[in-house]
Amino acid sequence: MNAPSASMERRGKTYEAARLRLARHLRAERATRGLSQEQLADLAGLHRTYVGSVERAERNVSLDNIEQLALALGVDISTLLGPG
Repeated sequence: MNAPSASMERRGKTYEAARLRLARHLRAERATRGLSQEQLADLAGLHRTYVGSVERAERNVSLDNIEQLALALGVDISTLLGPG
């Protein structure tokens, strides 16, 4: 599956695709906690290669898996999906 472009346009407005925001926030939160992808994957009950592909915005991630990642990081799911 191809990753979305950095910005997309909808009704004349440009925005960052949700997968890219998730990838950016996930990497940042993981790095802040000093966790490897493998450590985060273990905490979330996911596979390391899956976490890596999420961080590269290669996957259309289910809400359940986003929630597992958020819980593993100790953040609200909105932290991983929000702007900023």
